[in-house]
Amino acid sequence: MNIVILGAGEVGYHIASRLATEGNNVSVIDQDAERLQVIAESMDVRTVCGMASYPSVLKQAGAAHADMLIAVTTNDEVNMLACQVAHSLFKVPTKLARVREDDYVKHTGLFGRDDLPIDKMISPEGEAAKVVMGRLNVSCAQDAREFFDGAINLVEVKVRPKSKLSGLALKELSQVMGDLRVYIVAHDHNGFWRIPTGDTVLLAGDSIYVAVEKINLDLLMQTIDLSYQTPEGRNVMMIGGGRIGYLVAKELEQAGAKVKIIERGAERAEWLSDHLQNVIVIQGDALDRKLLEEENIDRMDDFLALTNDDENNILGSLIAKRYGVGHVVTLVNRSIYTQLVRQIGLDVTVSPRLSTVATILSHIRKGRIYGMASLGDGQLEVLEAEALETSRILNTPLKDLKLPADTVVGAILREGVVIIPDGSVAVKRKDRVLIVTTTASVALVEKLFEVHLEFF
Repeated sequence: MNIVILGAGEVGYHIASRLATEGNNVSVIDQDAERLQVIAESMDVRTVCGMASYPSVLKQAGAAHADMLIAVTTNDEVNMLACQVAHSLFKVPTKLARVREDDYVKHTGLFGRDDLPIDKMISPEGEAAKVVMGRLNVSCAQDAREFFDGAINLVEVKVRPKSKLSGLALKELSQVMGDLRVYIVAHDHNGFWRIPTGDTVLLAGDSIYVAVEKINLDLLMQTIDLSYQTPEGRNVMMIGGGRIGYLVAKELEQAGAKVKIIERGAERAEWLSDHLQNVIVIQGDALDRKLLEEENIDRMDDFLALTNDDENNILGSLIAKRYGVGHVVTLVNRSIYTQLVRQIGLDVTVSPRLSTVATILSHIRKGRIYGMASLGDGQLEVLEAEALETSRILNTPLKDLKLPADTVVGAILREGVVIIPDGSVAVKRKDRVLIVTTTASVALVEKLFEVHLEFF
């Protein structure tokens, strides 16, 4: 497949790397020659230096033969104009654009085949806000994702010392869970994520992803001695009232949480006060210890560090931890900090980059792909797909399927009923299947689904 990517920043870099690894012909356009040099030295792609919306630059990048254009520069107008040029002059069939400005995002009538020809508009702030709310909805978990239209959750929990899970081999899991059906689909030990086997032993400090039906989430948390509380009535302190902070505050406001936002900018703080009805907005420095104490940081259930500055988010989160806040969420934009923050004890992080990359990739796959997500800082992939008549995964017990060693079917949705499978279960036509695998095994998984999981 021929793909033109506009923008060589972190999002563009990771999309180009993934698509090039999968055997696509990829061209990357950017005005920054140094960024392009980094990409050219890291992967087998074509690079073009120039303004991404110029017809001559798009032509040089191969837009005339492109199957898809992905516009992820930092400029909304450039992204939108490039999609129009690609449509009008080069007839590129599929166009995706990152659009950040809320005034564009909320006017969905701007976009369409007969208007601005953008097939999918992605808002990084909107995607990050969804991930933050997922963390808050299951505050005792380090991560939480919904699949099957919310019917099933993948939750990440840390194995605590002396807990029921510590020292447990997974083949003995039923001794802890009883009649509760769950599937541990991923296991982290010392920063390395893998698909576990029955012989995998969980140690204190490890993390795991558990597939559980949403209606059983509360029971799961009770079983492993973790509390589960909805946002309603919780005391939440948030630093940063930018786009992500505002979207999260609106959701929390509707959910009945008691929210305080500390925003440094006076003008932005006033704007937030005008647009949020039941949220307390404080203008000030989020790292001011006196201010934090005056606003009762030690009585907060949740602390959300959502500023545009990674360093402020990390420092603010560490301060909240020191004051005993039980649930801290840290927004991290730069990939260099992703591993670091976990090493210093900030386990619940949100990366707009990773959420944007996952959203874009889920929309450029062929077949019946309903959802896609990255786990473990991108080490693992989760795919939700529909099995149709031609899928080779059909009608064979899972224990007899020749799945890659690092791939599991974590759940199946059949006619509205969630199935947590064992080896005897077989996938049927029109089932929706939740698959966890590694990036390296995606091509092998594709063969089981033929055209319905066609990764280019």
